[in-house]
Amino acid sequence: IYKLASNSQIHLQLRTIELFPVDFTRMRSFLIFSLVLYSQAFLVFSESSWGGLPERLLPNAIVMHHEAEKQFDEDATPWVQQVGLHPRSYYFHNFLTKAELAHMVRIAAPKLKRSTVVGNDGEGVVDDIRTSYGMFIRRLADPVITRIEKRISLWTHLPIEHQEDIQVLRYARGQTYGAHYDSGDKSNEPGPKWRLATFLMYLSDVEEGGETAFPQNSVWYDPSIPERMGPVSECAKGHVAAKPKAGDAVLFYSFYPNLTMDPAAMHTGCPVVKGVKWAAPVWMHDIPFRPEEISSGKQLNLDRDPDAGMCVDTHLRCGEWATAGECEKNRLYMAGGANSLGACRKSCRTCESCRSSDMECINRNRERGGYWKLNKDELEWLGAGDLWQEDQSPEL
Repeated sequence: IYKLASNSQIHLQLRTIELFPVDFTRMRSFLIFSLVLYSQAFLVFSESSWGGLPERLLPNAIVMHHEAEKQFDEDATPWVQQVGLHPRSYYFHNFLTKAELAHMVRIAAPKLKRSTVVGNDGEGVVDDIRTSYGMFIRRLADPVITRIEKRISLWTHLPIEHQEDIQVLRYARGQTYGAHYDSGDKSNEPGPKWRLATFLMYLSDVEEGGETAFPQNSVWYDPSIPERMGPVSECAKGHVAAKPKAGDAVLFYSFYPNLTMDPAAMHTGCPVVKGVKWAAPVWMHDIPFRPEEISSGKQLNLDRDPDAGMCVDTHLRCGEWATAGECEKNRLYMAGGANSLGACRKSCRTCESCRSSDMECINRNRERGGYWKLNKDELEWLGAGDLWQEDQSPEL
């Protein structure tokens, strides 16, 4: 028996049913997912025990810490509300602190490059359906990232081992991610079978547009939510949607408890109409995702990859290879391409040596490798202005 702590008690009883043949892998995933969904019902049915929420926010929201009910601040207290019935979706207010937001931007900004989608062969490819810049932060990269991942695990009831690496994305005006599903059915393939859910964190405010919208027959949990949410862009009108706000997050499930896909989980990153959007999705699987990366304690080394703005060789034999004509014979590895840094850019003369104060020169190098051109004003707006001084090549 799984009992929810609320005045409206709900019981889930699991009985053994003798049906053959039994797909134990699928059954295991089904049971895990069912318990997760029923535990999320706590967010809806236990509101009577939370006296701190304003009456207008009931009955579809609770605060995320029992002490918070004593002094509830809608703009500071972490609280969560169910927003979608189809797909099953929740909006987490004030999930991240300002310091955590800035920390994620500091890690991500130097590594941002043109985003890719999964191609037919499973590899990442550039496609016009996705026009953002992005990168991945390895799980357990540092204490701050670990704390965020543990918090996601706590509120989704799925272990960190089931999470993929955090992806950080930047969308400028007009940039978008077309309608898509985050998961397919890979039940006949080795490894993780399904992305059960998506946890999308917003790292910046957006002046207009940039909503996460569900255009495929989505249904609001409470019909009054759209009015309270305020104006949205044309892309989001008439659909369940989440407006990006720095520090907030949205959680939605791509599957029903029986592990059939919810058609309403199709979603789109609406075009940014005004401003810029920084977001960080985390996809969660039915089984551990690349568990060897957790067990081996691998962490993101921020200094391991060369700075895209620096003109350097990363192999001792680059000069020798360049003299032998390898810059032309093996151009992608040696000199790089539109979406990659070459190992011997300096010897192949495909980059410029820049002074630390020459920001235009540094950004030209970044652009050649498909990386985002750093913007000092934007970094300062995001609380990471000090990164500009930390991310420069040394004086010549």
